[in-house]
Amino acid sequence: PTDQTRDPYYWELEKMWRNLDEEERQQYTKKHCPDPIPSKFSPEYKFGVINEQLNEITQSYLKSREEHMYSGYTEKDKFAEIINAKYLQSMAAPGEPVGLLAAQSIGEPSTQMTLNTFHFAGRGDMNVTLGIPRLREILMTASAKLKTPSMDIPFRSELKNLNKKAERLRQKMNRVTVSDVLEKIDIQSEI
Repeated sequence: PTDQTRDPYYWELEKMWRNLDEEERQQYTKKHCPDPIPSKFSPEYKFGVINEQLNEITQSYLKSREEHMYSGYTEKDKFAEIINAKYLQSMAAPGEPVGLLAAQSIGEPSTQMTLNTFHFAGRGDMNVTLGIPRLREILMTASAKLKTPSMDIPFRSELKNLNKKAERLRQKMNRVTVSDVLEKIDIQSEI
């Protein structure tokens, strides 16, 4: 070795590599990975060209659904078309300032959340995290234990007794502790 700046382990590793026969070297060589489909066909011109990951997610979702729900050109094909259209909508055009759009999409909601925080000033009964702390909690830390968890669940409007079913689901998903339902504790013990 003439290069004194390299680590001695480098030279040891190089020697081990040179001592390997061709068959052993093959297992360490990088396998060719085919280019993704969107690199060959532009989604703007070929409707239905999506990346492999989204295609896999879509297909696994459709397989998980009951098979008898779909027949011929029905909901299954419509669902795939909607996913393809949404994918096409979400693409940014070359040269579009995506960094600026990302900053805008964070800045506008955080400003609105901060303004909404002041509506609850002086109200002790409002125990919610709002504004920048809430945005930081959601985006930056991605904590599993959010201080103010919330969920929006859409329901189909054609369901009968929708309000009762929604309330029942809310009660099932709501965490109830003993202190929430216990009014008084009397402990009596005798020896």
